[in-house]
Amino acid sequence: METVKVLIPVYRSALSETERASVAQTVRMLGRHPLLLLHPCNVDVSAVLAEFPALRPLAVSDEWLGTRNGIAGYNRMMLSADFYDLFADTEYILVCHTDAWIFRDELSEWCARGYDCVAAPWVRRPVYDLPLVRQWMALRLRQSLRSGRPTRQILYGRVGNGGLSLRRVAAFRTACDRYHERIERFAADPHHLFNEDVFWATVPAEFRYPSWREALAFAVDTHPAYCLRLAGGRLPSGCHSWSKPRMRRFWKRIIRW
Repeated sequence: METVKVLIPVYRSALSETERASVAQTVRMLGRHPLLLLHPCNVDVSAVLAEFPALRPLAVSDEWLGTRNGIAGYNRMMLSADFYDLFADTEYILVCHTDAWIFRDELSEWCARGYDCVAAPWVRRPVYDLPLVRQWMALRLRQSLRSGRPTRQILYGRVGNGGLSLRRVAAFRTACDRYHERIERFAADPHHLFNEDVFWATVPAEFRYPSWREALAFAVDTHPAYCLRLAGGRLPSGCHSWSKPRMRRFWKRIIRW
């Protein structure tokens, strides 16, 4: 059994400039691991493979990945037992989106820690501890509980942002069966707090996760400046969403491509 495979999902035949930079960095940093280009079965990715010959193609249904069903299809894929069955010969998969940036190859070390899910944490910023803000947040939480609709507060202190995430295949595969009914409810709701990574971060009670502080050494996503201060200024193994306009203002000093 292989220890880990790196999955790079794409849904178009050509990459944008920032996507190409991200993929090139992933190949440079993680090239000693198997690298798979995950793509819809109806999309020709030969140009991407020609530019990055280290990548091996893996076609999946366009119901899962592509423009037909968009994020709903992707959520369905990442919550599907059939998807994790594709990697039954592998202990871990690293899901590495084309807006992720890898700073160091520490994959083997993270796999050796034995967690079921490792990803960027959702950190709670100090502003939420201000008295008026805290009262407002408590009111929002009570409203959420009464309405049955989630609030982002459920994520604070959790680990699981899916864009750069290490997943133990057997644990995810088993959980797909164990939580089948809840998965169906999640997959049917278009609200962003029912995305697949929210499910994996909040539902499986048996999963082993690093603490949010430990996870900061693996990856950061939102509020990168604050996360790096919490981490003592040390860059994580990687980051997600670096190319979003509001993130690039921070990362342009560090990520040069």
